[in-house]
Amino acid sequence: MIPQSLNILIVEDALIIIKQLYHLLSDKQTTLNIQIAESAELGLQKMNEQFPDVLILDIKLPGISGLELLNKVKTEYPSSSPLIIFLTNMPHSTYRYECLNKGAHFFLDKSRDFLLLPEIIDKFIINRDFNKVISYPLISNLCNTNS
Repeated sequence: MIPQSLNILIVEDALIIIKQLYHLLSDKQTTLNIQIAESAELGLQKMNEQFPDVLILDIKLPGISGLELLNKVKTEYPSSSPLIIFLTNMPHSTYRYECLNKGAHFFLDKSRDFLLLPEIIDKFIINRDFNKVISYPLISNLCNTNS
């Protein structure tokens, strides 16, 4: 793979998950600029400083939720097209439907799908026009979380 630079913003309030994500994603040949925000409000501030190529969100956050943050991103940055991944311990079909319906590309269960992130990021790096590289069997498997 050709080394490239990628800006990733992780909006997550659980320190152990942040550490795991950082370790998992930093083990790549690509130069990653990983920013961390422990709330949606801090995430918005970081987006104003440097808009991410990849946005990894939790649903349940202090203050406004990850879903509300997604709405703000779509409203305040309508011409942007980051890869949006929800990584949550709340894999209920209602949340899954709402996240995907509002523009998320992936809805991952922290307990089951965590290790799929590097593959998703690799596909995004290879072709930034992510709609052309989504594997439909992969996305259908990730979207059909039993709940």
